[in-house]
Formats: sequence, C-alpha cells, structure tokens
Amino acid sequence: MSDECSLNCMLLGVSVPSRELQARLLRELYSEAGVDPSTVSYVELHSTGTAAGDPQEANSIAEVFCGNGRRSTPLLVGSTKSNMGHAEATAGLASLAKVLIALSDQAIPANLHFRQPNPNCLGLLDGRLKVII
Repeated sequence: MSDECSLNCMLLGVSVPSRELQARLLRELYSEAGVDPSTVSYVELHSTGTAAGDPQEANSIAEVFCGNGRRSTPLLVGSTKSNMGHAEATAGLASLAKVLIALSDQAIPANLHFRQPNPNCLGLLDGRLKVII
C-alpha cells in the first residue's frame, strides 16, 4: 500500500468518509496480499451507524468485492457493533476476535437489531451485500 494512499485515507477518512479512498485502499491492500476480492465470502464492517459513514463504507465494499460481476452470491457482511456497541480503540480487535471465532465455529454470529438498510447503501439494496441476521 502506498504511503500517499495510507496518509490520504487516514486523513480524509477520519473526518469525512470517502468511498473513493476506501475503495482505493481496499484494492491496494488485496492486490498486495495477492487475494482476489471476489473470492472473499465475508467482510466484517466498521459500521459507524452514521448517515455519512455507513453508505461510504458499504458502497466501497460493494464496489471492490462485488463490482467485477464474478460473484455468484451476495457478499456476507456483519459488524460487532450490533452485538456489543462501539469498542472505541479496540473496535478492530473485537472484529478480528469475532472473525476468528466464526472461523473456529464455522458460523458467523448474527447482527442484532438490523431492520432495514440505510437507503444510501446501494449494495445492500440491490443484493450485492447481505447482512447476517
């Protein structure tokens, strides 16, 4: 991942979420790791719960993981926030723990309290993304 992208994504992503920068960061990360995003079956989201943040995150995820047309099933998504709230500085660690438990148990925990997607989260509305409920 280029230092320029990392710095821009961190600086702009903190105060003003950017779909373009999040998508760019994801593409660079998966390219450097040698992983085709269309082969990923589950993504643990940050899910800020904000009108500005959630659409940017969901739309960048849908673009990168579902945009090439090679996916035959929706990308499954979830967030630990639905189960335990925001863990502040340890939110990433909580998400990692959830994914490790899901791999161990071979089951992804459901997201609590999900009723309907934000109308600006296009990937959830068109079926490219599916929340685990």
